[in-house]
Amino acid sequence: MKQFAPGYQRDENGWILFPRDVDDRKHLFFPEEVMKHPAKMNFHLQQAIIEYVAEEGDTLLDPFGGTGTILIGALQGIKVILIEIEDGYYQLELQAKANLEEQMPDAVGLITILHADNRLILPIPCDHIITSPPYAGAMDIRKVRKKREDAPDNWLVEQDERMKAYSKSPRNISKLNTFLYNMEMAKLYRLFYTSLRPGGTFTNIIKDRVEGGERLYLSKWADKVCKQAGFELQDWFKWKTPGHGFTKIAKSQGKLVVEDEDIIIYRKPLPTDKLNTYLTEVTRLTATPVA
Repeated sequence: MKQFAPGYQRDENGWILFPRDVDDRKHLFFPEEVMKHPAKMNFHLQQAIIEYVAEEGDTLLDPFGGTGTILIGALQGIKVILIEIEDGYYQLELQAKANLEEQMPDAVGLITILHADNRLILPIPCDHIITSPPYAGAMDIRKVRKKREDAPDNWLVEQDERMKAYSKSPRNISKLNTFLYNMEMAKLYRLFYTSLRPGGTFTNIIKDRVEGGERLYLSKWADKVCKQAGFELQDWFKWKTPGHGFTKIAKSQGKLVVEDEDIIIYRKPLPTDKLNTYLTEVTRLTATPVA
């Protein structure tokens, strides 16, 4: 029986301690620009999920492709489909694919990159969905902050400029307010369910956020909606994030921050007839022979 992330330590809370991934990315095919993005998925987390849910020959789908971390699945003989609405991220994914072609030509045939609104092209048949949805309002950036006199560098200004450059599509779901965002995500979770083959998995990497000094349990809302869509909960893990610049600044100011991120794995149930056949076969194979 597979274990999740067996090679990594846990802290006193049982949270997994994945290391930073900058050095690993530099030795792979990711463009240099990817290293500057604070919201990319941790490489070690992505790899652990792939090892846990997928087998060679499966098809993975990331409906929020972003910087393209899921492309590492192609290195393992797994088909990968990415959907990305923003042209900036789409170009990063294409560059990563081109770099990968130079390193491992056979892997490129396993990759499909789609520049589109995922709400308009799903469902797409696949075995596993692995994604980290954006926050409501996260990309609704109207202006770039100016550097404060006491700031040690231009980090905050540069991040604002970068996020603004990568959020140009008017249909970007993370430009919506919380109410409209929740409605659209509920639709997407149903489309995820339809996309998956029976028995397939959906891994939702989601982090609670702080608003008005209180923790908003986004993970609990997502869990409720996913179950309403038909998913069955398989596993729920947590990992301790190293935190990006925004988190460190807030923590230094004594503000409440969220340091744990949820890794929630759901399964699309098998049809009843296939499930009964499967259970019968399992019973037969595990039964103790009578002397």
